[in-house]
Amino acid sequence: MENEYKCATHPHELLMMNLSFFHLLLPLAALATGYIAPILSLALIASIGTLLWIAKKAKIHCCTASKDTPLVKAHWKKAWDRSKLLFIGYAISVSILGLGWFFATSQSDPNMEDILLVVFSWIAIIPLVFIVFALFVFSTVSSARAKRGEFPKVKGNIT
Repeated sequence: MENEYKCATHPHELLMMNLSFFHLLLPLAALATGYIAPILSLALIASIGTLLWIAKKAKIHCCTASKDTPLVKAHWKKAWDRSKLLFIGYAISVSILGLGWFFATSQSDPNMEDILLVVFSWIAIIPLVFIVFALFVFSTVSSARAKRGEFPKVKGNIT
């Protein structure tokens, strides 16, 4: 029974590892070293890879006759549902960056173009930071519930 509870915490721990490493640690390293574009690109690719791994595990656990219990399956599904919020955050940030790029390229003054790109870059980070911190809280709560053997509230049918 305790092994089942431990297995149910794995998806939430994987999501929190993704958030802490790829959204907090690597961006700080990028800012400290000056290699911002390569490190942030690597972090984004690795984060998306981790999220797709969670999606794959959620689909395998929820749609096949695996040996995992309904509790473990439900927590994988919950971690995937939460991971979708991060994808939404990426989409919002990319939209803001695209809008900033559009405004910046329409400027005749090159200095104003640079200023707009910097301002919109900082604005684009804000929604992603809020989502990352909210997911930390949600995943911590879900991990604690999994350790106690509680089922998360999930959409859809888990069999």
